[in-house]
Amino acid sequence: MAEAYATLERWARGFNDGDASAVAALYAPDAVIWGTLAQTLTTTPQDIETYFVQAARAGLKTTLGQHVTSRISDACVVDAGHYDFTRVAGGQTAVIPARYSFVLLQRDGAWMIAHHHSSILPKPIG
Repeated sequence: MAEAYATLERWARGFNDGDASAVAALYAPDAVIWGTLAQTLTTTPQDIETYFVQAARAGLKTTLGQHVTSRISDACVVDAGHYDFTRVAGGQTAVIPARYSFVLLQRDGAWMIAHHHSSILPKPIG
């Protein structure tokens, strides 16, 4: 399962480098993203790359946090956890706590992201 999680670490490095092509290359051709700020599902390789181009233009960075990886089969894992997005605007750093789930599939010996859901972490109730 460490190999699958290494794909998410590469995802975070590419995201932080603003390398939309490298990030998009980690997704399976039929992958789906339900992005943190997206209004619709992102379902094509071109739209996935565009999504990450927009994140880079917005100056977003991320830090992976606590997570749990669950094996579904020898070729499928789910990783669910927490990450923070940061953005500097007007000299101020905004931190946006979020939660995620990734479904990763092993295809031709490589782990690829098949599904990615991300949402802003809600404030505690009460």
